[in-house]
Amino acid sequence: MKKWTKVQRQKIQIFRLITVGIFILFLSIGFMLGNIWFLRPDKSEVEKRELTSFPTFTFSTFMDGTYFSDISTWYSDTFVGRDTFIAMNQSLKQKYGIHSGEMMVGTLTQSDEIPEDSSQKKIKKDPVVPDQNTLQAEVTDKIMEGLYIEDGAAYGGYSFSQEAADTYIDALEKGAEKLDGITNVYSLLIPNNSGVILDDETCAKLGGSNQGQAIEYYFNSYDKVTGIEIYDTLKKHNDEYLYFRTDHHWTQQGAYYAYKSYCKLKGFKAEKISDLPSYTFTPFLGTYYNELQLPEMAANPDTVYAYAPKSTNDMLYDDGSGNLIPWKVIQDVSTWNEGSGYYCFVAGDKPYAEIDNPEIEDGTSCVVIKESYGNCFIPFLVDHYDKVYYMDFRYTNYNIVDFCKEHNVTDLIVENNIQIIGSGDVASRFYELL
Repeated sequence: MKKWTKVQRQKIQIFRLITVGIFILFLSIGFMLGNIWFLRPDKSEVEKRELTSFPTFTFSTFMDGTYFSDISTWYSDTFVGRDTFIAMNQSLKQKYGIHSGEMMVGTLTQSDEIPEDSSQKKIKKDPVVPDQNTLQAEVTDKIMEGLYIEDGAAYGGYSFSQEAADTYIDALEKGAEKLDGITNVYSLLIPNNSGVILDDETCAKLGGSNQGQAIEYYFNSYDKVTGIEIYDTLKKHNDEYLYFRTDHHWTQQGAYYAYKSYCKLKGFKAEKISDLPSYTFTPFLGTYYNELQLPEMAANPDTVYAYAPKSTNDMLYDDGSGNLIPWKVIQDVSTWNEGSGYYCFVAGDKPYAEIDNPEIEDGTSCVVIKESYGNCFIPFLVDHYDKVYYMDFRYTNYNIVDFCKEHNVTDLIVENNIQIIGSGDVASRFYELL
């Protein structure tokens, strides 16, 4: 066994002290940064979501302990440099991952067989509604579920859940019953890109459920709710730029076909997309790229083509604290980073927003209950109503039925990507809202 000299032992002790001192220094700096409130982020550009807000104190949450658990969630969700660390983690995944022209990411949940009719429903008597953070995490998980990657483009999977479908259908029907004679209720169910772009043979190999059949099940189950047909139309136009390659959303070109279908139902004269004020934002690298960091995607980024209403480009949105902030229906994001292209539409995902058309004063109004797919659909509605409102189901605190009654709303459009409402948590949230 080697014996250390006194000088060597002293050097080792000094080295240890220096190492421990540096470690404590970094811990102290991290602790101080973590407790500087104004440095803590409130939005993640990488994850494309609002981060957890500091909880509001109430006596009941203080007594049952949830106030302190909510503080813990806020603290862990808003650490300084969050996006940088996530990007570093993604870079490491990319470095040690295996990439090819074709691959699968994640797995699909078990699919239920899609019934031919709704005679045997599977509805929970009292659907349990998750908290906002759990709901947002569930939405994110569904977006990344069962991805198929081909030549640098990602295609989302889809699995049908009858219980989730029946809960969602029942929620819309109950809302329509309460609004009978006051507000027309419409359902816009949007397929994701795999159901529209990929051929039937490829979709069959990937597993999951047929999105066209699923949407048909929803629509056939409605009584007082009117479905807005879009699946067959998108399939007919699937050689066009209807969905992004690096992002899970559809493009505004895709949303335009939904708008035309809605106009046909309402008897509106649809605006020609070529006649609308237009914007172009490029390059755009969306949610799939932010998660996967594939070089094939970076080499072939998307372009956001945006179309504004003719009547006005002005709007107001709720910042989450009840303050109405002036904004643009189509915001110029040309100087923003390459992951921000889709934020050009109606201020993104806000709890509440309103658009007042100065050219129409007949009292007509429309409410859109939506997730982010609805953002590029909403601008098309503005030219047809006195007022257009939207509420994001993940963040709003409004009772939708009460709002429609109080504002004498003409039309209520409940919009969802079919993949998102495959979640029982999401369906339960709509049960709560309606």
